[in-house]
Amino acid sequence: MTTINISLPNKLKTKADELIASGHYASFSDLARTGLRQLILDHKLQQMSEEAKKEYREGKSIVIKSKKDLEKYFSQFK
Repeated sequence: MTTINISLPNKLKTKADELIASGHYASFSDLARTGLRQLILDHKLQQMSEEAKKEYREGKSIVIKSKKDLEKYFSQFK
C-alpha cells in the first residue's frame, strides 16, 4: 500500500473527523479510500451515460417504454 500526504481546508478535515467519530468510517484512510472509489464509480457512470446518449443520437439504441417492449427485447435472446 502507498502512503500519501494531502492538504485539506480546516472545515473539510473537521467534517471528516465528525464522520469518523460517528462511526461511519474506521479511519481517515478508510474515508479517503471510500471517497475515491465513489468518485471513480461516478466518473465511470458519467462516461457510460454520455456513451448511451451518443448511441441514442446516432440511432444505435432502443427505447423501452413498456413491459411489452421489454419482453420483446428479451425474447431475442431465447
